[in-house]
Amino acid sequence: MSRRLMATTLAGVLAAVGLTTAPAHAAAPGQPSCVPGDCFTVNVSLDRAPAVGQSARLTVEVTPKQDLPDATTIIELPDTLKWATPPAGLDRAAATIGRSPVDRATRTWRARAGRTVRYEGVVTAVGPGPSSIRVQARDGRPGPSSGGLAYVTVGAQSSVFGMPREGRGRRTERTARAAAAGDTCVQGRVTYFKADGTVGGVPMAEVDAFDTDTNGRLNLGWAETDASGAYKLCFPGTEEDGTGQDVNIEVSPVSNYWSVGMSEKAGDIYTDAGPTTPDVPPGTSATVIDYRSAAGDPMEGAFRLHSAAYDTWKAYTGWLNDPADDCWKPGEANCQSVTLIWRPDKVLPTSYYCPSAGPDCLGRFQINLDASIPLEKMTLPHELGHFIMDYTGVTPSTGLCGQHYMKAPMINPACAWIEGWADWVAVQTYDDTHYRWSTSAIDLESPRWFSDGWPSGADAVRTEGRVAGVLLDLADSGTRDEKYWDLGGVGPETVVAAFRKAVAQDLDHFMTLLDPQHHDLAEGALFQNAVSTQHVEDLADRHPIRRPANVPLQTAFATTPGKWHVVAAVTGPDGADVDLATTPNAGGDAVRSADWTATSADFVAVQPSSATRNWFVNSVSSDADYEEYAMEVTEAAAGNLEAGTPQEFPMAAGRLAEVRTTWIEKGVPATLTVVPRNGQDLDLFVMAPDSAAWGLPRSAARRSASGGPNKMERLTISDPKVTGLYAVIVVRKAGDGNVLLTRV
Repeated sequence: MSRRLMATTLAGVLAAVGLTTAPAHAAAPGQPSCVPGDCFTVNVSLDRAPAVGQSARLTVEVTPKQDLPDATTIIELPDTLKWATPPAGLDRAAATIGRSPVDRATRTWRARAGRTVRYEGVVTAVGPGPSSIRVQARDGRPGPSSGGLAYVTVGAQSSVFGMPREGRGRRTERTARAAAAGDTCVQGRVTYFKADGTVGGVPMAEVDAFDTDTNGRLNLGWAETDASGAYKLCFPGTEEDGTGQDVNIEVSPVSNYWSVGMSEKAGDIYTDAGPTTPDVPPGTSATVIDYRSAAGDPMEGAFRLHSAAYDTWKAYTGWLNDPADDCWKPGEANCQSVTLIWRPDKVLPTSYYCPSAGPDCLGRFQINLDASIPLEKMTLPHELGHFIMDYTGVTPSTGLCGQHYMKAPMINPACAWIEGWADWVAVQTYDDTHYRWSTSAIDLESPRWFSDGWPSGADAVRTEGRVAGVLLDLADSGTRDEKYWDLGGVGPETVVAAFRKAVAQDLDHFMTLLDPQHHDLAEGALFQNAVSTQHVEDLADRHPIRRPANVPLQTAFATTPGKWHVVAAVTGPDGADVDLATTPNAGGDAVRSADWTATSADFVAVQPSSATRNWFVNSVSSDADYEEYAMEVTEAAAGNLEAGTPQEFPMAAGRLAEVRTTWIEKGVPATLTVVPRNGQDLDLFVMAPDSAAWGLPRSAARRSASGGPNKMERLTISDPKVTGLYAVIVVRKAGDGNVLLTRV
């Protein structure tokens, strides 16, 4: 299944396995409805294939599929070509892709649906070699571009469009895969330039050695490169005439588990040979024959794909936690290899995985890749995620999927699960937090409730980026843990173990496949990524927590019979005001506390219950989404505050409120004071019992006049209206240390 399903090319293929296509999703308000990578049509043409010294007219046509406020066209000219007459209206600058210089011309404009923008210029060929004129069109969102190219193989005397077949024959097939042995060895390293310009060794590539002389071409044997691209290959070192072998090495991006080819034809694998090393001294092993792909050569792109496949295979088989087996699917006698089809001169509307035979698909276990993919870090690992799901046998029935974008809801949760899994495989392969394309990236780790452009709640489970975010939070831990609900990780090994248990129909189903001891972490990850529509946390006595406002979070606490309880909430010193609502879990109206001063704690006092232990739930709202607040529940300490018997107790930093009780008779005046011992700023409240209510808001309490930091607070009830157990509430506004509470 492809990351962005093609409505026509793949329809028959997907229908065979129960996957069909559907119209693209509806866009979020203010967002284009087109999927990045499918917002434009791009046509690129040259009127001739110029040889060195010759010129040709380049025409580029970009047609937006809808109105786009910030459309950008990018035309990149390789160093084998130069502008004789550049297109008008574009800004030009030198740039480098990998180690290949390009002349990059750009223009950003306000696009109108269906209105084609045409660019014309004249290019001159200045050097021989593969020459790809790459054109991208994109809007302002991160994601893949719509693209087109004109690909010319420039020659000194004549040139051809596309990649010529000559000089790139079929890889030499052998009847048995057995490494050669002998008295003479050559060694070396196979390397390539990565898209970021650094040099990398090509891991698990095939290296064949040939003796090339007037007697013909003799295969001396083969070897596989190690993780750094190094190889060692041995063979009988003496020719018939008694001289050393004339050794030529041939390299191919092929392994037991994947291969990179030019077409669907069997054996049509990329292959290249280095120069011949004559007369390798017999009986020695010091001869070094290195190979590095030429800049801009198709082998460079093929090795980039091969190395990305290795990265994915190495990561995924490591997560399987079975060192004795290195197959994509443990226990297979003959591990299935996946075929990667790519040509640097072939543009596809999208790269995609083939789940069965169909148009452009020889059969299952094939991935067709667009010409630009060697420049994309994570597209191939994503498509290998689809291969893994198919080969492992855990692809769910999806119904209709259609085109999709990581930040937008898909047609159903099954589609989001399939694409989110593949996104996770790609990002987790590189232990990253972002899904990366060549020029942009989307952060999948950090989006939470109210993140700009991300759906929340019921829509989130249908959003592939949200699914990937949950899997990332499940797998990671330590410094990658996020505030509030990403509180640890089970590792990618546990994620993969659950994935392999059964066919998960969607993310919610997958979560049930995790072992029971991981369910709390799973629930936290779902809520952290705004997938769960409700979350409940228990409050512990005198243990304040910090949480964000306006999310569907409820905190709960249980009361002890005969005790007053106070639950309080307050924002930070520079935050927006928050309001508190508390409701009996058994049902009933909420009691709300809404003090207009942001830094003054709202609280609800729950009156004593004489018979049973009751549960209450709280929610906090604010004018600012995700405003962080502190919350605490406090149960009245044992023993009443008696006249003339002060109580001293600590109120540490982070505490919000302390509650004590005192008995007051109707009509008998009572005075209370609180003294900060360490310069704190305190408020003093007294709440009278009310037989008509289960709980009372802050506004129902009597309050002392605020004296400020390091000042005693004094409150007198001159004419109590009822006899009973009153709550005495000390609110800490600032500072920490001991306080002295006295009933005069």
